[in-house]
Amino acid sequence: MNIWPSAFGSSRCTRFACLLSALVGLVLVSGCAGTFKEVKPLSSSQPPAERPKEIAVGDIRITDARLSAPEQVTMAYAFRLGVEKWCVAKKGLTYVGETNSTVGRIVLSGIIQEVEKGSAAARFWVGMGAGQARVQGEFTLFGQDGSELTRFSARKSYLGGVGAGGWDMLELKELVSRLGEVAAETTDKWLRGEKLK
Repeated sequence: MNIWPSAFGSSRCTRFACLLSALVGLVLVSGCAGTFKEVKPLSSSQPPAERPKEIAVGDIRITDARLSAPEQVTMAYAFRLGVEKWCVAKKGLTYVGETNSTVGRIVLSGIIQEVEKGSAAARFWVGMGAGQARVQGEFTLFGQDGSELTRFSARKSYLGGVGAGGWDMLELKELVSRLGEVAAETTDKWLRGEKLK
């Protein structure tokens, strides 16, 4: 037995479908992959008088016990790729793979304490920050002689794909990679004497 004709007339059903399509389209057009960053200085030192031209990534440790050892290695690699990606795109610092101390090089090391995948269901159904994925860590910049120059914390969070929550469009390792971009950008800003934020 078909209940649709009795519950909805054909014109009502057509209007309902059009309205539903319009609402879905509006959400898709207005939505975006919502990522946010937060940076806090942990020391108040001044940048070196001679600005380094190269950045190397030193020891990056992932200490979130919820990740397996292979996942921790994957996330550390994703972070390094993020640093390299930022350097290639912005051309502020030249990324170098090795950390051997040479003139004009700064080394970025750090500990990523939290790699939280959050809840895709909460992001989709609730939105407004519920179930957010987030990664955060504390980073140290070392000079060419191995001395500590400055420290800062950085956080990157993902609130969902489309609309208030939405479908997930960002994998966790991509979020860690974006944290690497934030760390590289923060390093460049500090070297330029800009306020970290």
